[in-house]
Amino acid sequence: MQYKDEMRRLIDIVKQQSFNAPLVQTLDDLKTMTNAVKDLSDRVEMRVRKSLTADTKIANKKASKKKAKKSKAIKPFPSIKPNNTQPTTTSSTATNSLPTNNNVSASSFSAKDISDMRNDFVQKQQALQPIKPTPSF
Repeated sequence: MQYKDEMRRLIDIVKQQSFNAPLVQTLDDLKTMTNAVKDLSDRVEMRVRKSLTADTKIANKKASKKKAKKSKAIKPFPSIKPNNTQPTTTSSTATNSLPTNNNVSASSFSAKDISDMRNDFVQKQQALQPIKPTPSF
């Protein structure tokens, strides 16, 4: 507990001096404290990371040992027989299954399609125009 008391005492000194000391000294003290806190947090973070990696390594070792034991205990069902016959495909059958027709005109736009889209757009814009009042007689 001695280090905590000393740390609190130093913090109190810096707080008291922040009102009385010149601004340059106060900023220097603040930078010093900030650097100390940053270094401390970096060290704690490194310790946490090391402990987490050590824990995960231990857990991975335990899991691999358990998996190895389980793989020996698993036996296949005798009623199920795997089907090892695989269909053999030659290059000629593989190329026949691919589509050979590339109908470009089916997915392209024609000039009529574009003009129809333009006309629809113009009609929608005209529908949204504000109503103009009729002049009085």
